[in-house]
Amino acid sequence: MAEQSASSNHSAGGGSHIGAIVGWGSMAIATIVFIWFIMTQLAVGWEERGDEALRLVKKWKGPGMSYNLSDQAIAVGNDARAKGRFIGQFSWAATQEEGPLYKVELIWKEDSVTKKATWEVNLKDGSVTAKGADAEAFMKPVG
Repeated sequence: MAEQSASSNHSAGGGSHIGAIVGWGSMAIATIVFIWFIMTQLAVGWEERGDEALRLVKKWKGPGMSYNLSDQAIAVGNDARAKGRFIGQFSWAATQEEGPLYKVELIWKEDSVTKKATWEVNLKDGSVTAKGADAEAFMKPVG
């Protein structure tokens, strides 16, 4: 019987171990890249960023608007006072929906009725979308 060399790169059938080494090495590298990708996505930290969502909405100027939403609140209140009505007590709040999506609400008094407008903010791309009839009505030009 012939002895086999223990330090050979060839298997008993005469093949090479290099394919297995490259395959397993590629899988190890792919696993490391996948773990890195997941860790960086989790590290973004979308929670506790309500103030950022509020700033985005307040500075946002929708289609056809003369003012950003923060200034629109002032203009709406001033216009109502000029007409002998009361619109005021504006209160802004932001809550996280999921990941980078936040819901920003504006609550105000219109005479004796409480109104609420809602906008959706995506912190990932900085987009703002009006949600509902009250938000659309609040964004209408004053006058």
